[in-house]
Amino acid sequence: MAKISRQAMKIFLGEQKVCRLATVDRRGQPHVVPVWHIMLDGDIYIETSPNSKKGQNLKANPKMALVVDAGDGFDSYKGVMIQGTVEFVKDKQKLARFRDAMAQRYFGTAEHPGYKYLVSGSDPLLMKVIPKKIVTWDYTNGM
Repeated sequence: MAKISRQAMKIFLGEQKVCRLATVDRRGQPHVVPVWHIMLDGDIYIETSPNSKKGQNLKANPKMALVVDAGDGFDSYKGVMIQGTVEFVKDKQKLARFRDAMAQRYFGTAEHPGYKYLVSGSDPLLMKVIPKKIVTWDYTNGM
């Protein structure tokens, strides 16, 4: 198994559209959900509602892990696991950049009804992933 280089990892994270975000609630119960992510300036950003389970968990405890992987067989399997924390972003310009990128990446336009629905809530919770540990794997070139 090969590891993925830093540059290849950033490209891979930019290509994949869904990651799985793990948080822990106040009782210590793990909570893992698929989420969309956006790469901005080389960093991973995620947005959610502050009232969502993941939002509540991260406000109480900013520790998290996420996995992005791809492949449907051994020879095509690769991925990235990041353990770390989130930093809550209050910068309105960063939120606007995130949302512009999200509209294009996932909907093709900011006029899409699904996009409009997602951004209609008040008080968005934009988070920057702060990696503490990164593990990668790549079986695409054999073992």
